[in-house]
Amino acid sequence: MSIDWIKRVLVVGAGTMGHSIAMVFAQGDYQVDLVDLNEELLGKALHLIQSNLQTLEKAKWIDSKAISKVLSRIHPFTSLDIARKADLVVEAIHEDPKAKKRLFHSLDQICPARTILASNTSYLNIFKLLRTGRPEKVLIAHWWAPPHLLPLVDVVKGPGTSMETVAAMKEILLRLGKKPVILNKFIPGYIVNRLQRAMAREIFNLLDKGYASPEDIDTAVKNSLGIRIPVVGVVQRYDYTGIDLALTFEKNPSIHLVSKDVLPKTLSRLVKKGHLGVKAGRGFYDYSSKPLADVLRERDVKLIELLKFLKRWDGNP
Repeated sequence: MSIDWIKRVLVVGAGTMGHSIAMVFAQGDYQVDLVDLNEELLGKALHLIQSNLQTLEKAKWIDSKAISKVLSRIHPFTSLDIARKADLVVEAIHEDPKAKKRLFHSLDQICPARTILASNTSYLNIFKLLRTGRPEKVLIAHWWAPPHLLPLVDVVKGPGTSMETVAAMKEILLRLGKKPVILNKFIPGYIVNRLQRAMAREIFNLLDKGYASPEDIDTAVKNSLGIRIPVVGVVQRYDYTGIDLALTFEKNPSIHLVSKDVLPKTLSRLVKKGHLGVKAGRGFYDYSSKPLADVLRERDVKLIELLKFLKRWDGNP
């Protein structure tokens, strides 16, 4: 189907995900309205977008002349009234059910009938939560951080979502250079978040019980799964292991995995100390010696080099 009618995109929420999503659409030649009630956060978002673009330019991912053009397509607002012009809305606010319900109610009232409403929620079932007059145009489009670099976007169809809306969202994402995967019905966490949640149980169990340090856990993963997963994924790798051996491993009684969610003591302790991660200058690791933009740039440069390498492979990002 043609998506040429989609020319103006509204991103609601200028935080960690929203500013980066806005940048991606602006790179794709869309006019982007970025809305947040917090004017200070909007200013910070524009600063991070400029920093991200400079990182891409230094990595020769984009031309230096593109930076000013991309920035000129992003328009910050603190009022939702601009939604009257939107062809597509991407909601990227915090995971508060009541806040999302209020927001979508307002968007449904303000946006034109043609407008597609997409939520970036990581786990909320918006299809049960929301009541709009356009269920056929509501879906989930869950981006991966950082959105301006990672290709995956989970596109989730609701019970009332039309296939035309799903197809339009998929086509937009493909044009933006993303790798959309379609889920025909909602499941909390989608694909990768569910795998990460299972892994998180074991990570925090190892930390809480003192089996290994954060540094050694990261070293172990980076030098094993981190290398193998881009090549054979998490399913195909069983073909290389041997399906019969995989079945034998599954029957192994000696590995007792954490079978239920337990509030991690390590996380609770860090939160109480205010060590909230990169945004606070400290989490499991200490980032306080560098500005946030520099910390993010160091990560992004490494991701860009990895993505460049993966792009040489057929069938990869």
